[in-house]
Amino acid sequence: MFNQRIFSAAPYQSLPGAVTTMCMGTRRVLERKCTEQRPLVTDFSRSPILAQHRHCLQLLMSMWCFLCVFGAVSSKLKMDLKFSRIVLFAYIGLRGVYSERHHLLFVYTVLTKPDGVSGPVFSAVCLYDDRWISHYSNEEQTWKRDRFDPEIWRYTREPDDSRDWFINLLNTLANCTSSRCDGLHTLQRRVGCEVHKHPDGAVMNVNAFDEYGYDGEDFIFFNYYTMQWIDKSPKAKETKMKWDADRVHNHHLQLHLKDCMDWISTFNASISTPPALHMFASAAPHDQSELNLTCLATGFSPKLIEMKITLNNITLKPFSSSGVRPNDNQSFQMRASVKIHRDEKQGYECHVLHSGQTFTTSWDGSLGSRSHHWAAVAAGAFAIEVLYITYLIYKNRWLNGQMNRNSSTTEQRDNITSRSADPLTASDSHENNELL
Repeated sequence: MFNQRIFSAAPYQSLPGAVTTMCMGTRRVLERKCTEQRPLVTDFSRSPILAQHRHCLQLLMSMWCFLCVFGAVSSKLKMDLKFSRIVLFAYIGLRGVYSERHHLLFVYTVLTKPDGVSGPVFSAVCLYDDRWISHYSNEEQTWKRDRFDPEIWRYTREPDDSRDWFINLLNTLANCTSSRCDGLHTLQRRVGCEVHKHPDGAVMNVNAFDEYGYDGEDFIFFNYYTMQWIDKSPKAKETKMKWDADRVHNHHLQLHLKDCMDWISTFNASISTPPALHMFASAAPHDQSELNLTCLATGFSPKLIEMKITLNNITLKPFSSSGVRPNDNQSFQMRASVKIHRDEKQGYECHVLHSGQTFTTSWDGSLGSRSHHWAAVAAGAFAIEVLYITYLIYKNRWLNGQMNRNSSTTEQRDNITSRSADPLTASDSHENNELL
């Protein structure tokens, strides 16, 4: 857990006596408490439950030992325990704010239908970070890859279980025969892995999973570390006994989940897009002596990013930040702004950490680029609106003219028709003309 050399007295010899005593006392408390808990943290093989939740236990023990340090420090310095808690939660917050999460997930769904309806329905998709990258084609009875180059798929494969295997499993659970199945039943499977990383690329945590659901409830899941199936429903006990006995299949499944973590790195490298950086300034609305200096990072993927604006390598505190927002092409953008003095235009830089790489751009000190940009956009939008209104007016006039002409033509046609259709009127009109 902890190496005693880390807590040697050497680093404390140059400190005053009281502080040295405090640190040495803290070291002994930490060593004793954490050593007492060593079997709980390191030996997970004795309990499947501990093996399953080993990462949570390690985090809790780290937090507990961290609290021991600040408890000892606060007792030596007569600090309020509330201060220790504040420092603890600040530590946890700083470690947890920036984390990059990637997952590769295969999702299967099988449905049975009542009598008289063609059944069962099978679907399977593969998702990488919630992006659809492949799916199973029922027509061709094979997987269809929708994204990435063929070279990437050479080292990636879908789970070995076939479509017929899922259908037979559902029929067994639902007591269906080849020709009859009462009611609607569902079988779902979620298998894959996920990786949590720091922005610099260091791995925080990895997790592999294979879990089944039946009729909307948890059914059974595979423990990657013990190679045992854990039943979540009384209906799954027989399935658990059968699947636990199939050690060859469980071994292949464990290898598949292990390879899954390597595939995440492959996919991540293939879709990783660096950010494009821009810096621009605009006049502060309430103070003519200040400018709002903004850094914009856009077009990057994956999502996690860190941004800071510096003046001569000193980090400035932003007064506003958009956070990470999506673009319309599955990439992301982020912007942050700081207030600067109008006369200070040298030494400003924007630094961005993305996918373990640092990107930097400098502000050239120019003003108005952003306002000119928005002025051009506004002018273009106004011109389009004027053209659209003109078009509507012209179209309305044209339609009114067409309606008037059609109405006049119809009226004339009706008059002619009515005259020709009334012979008495026509005869009287002819006699009157002769008398005249």
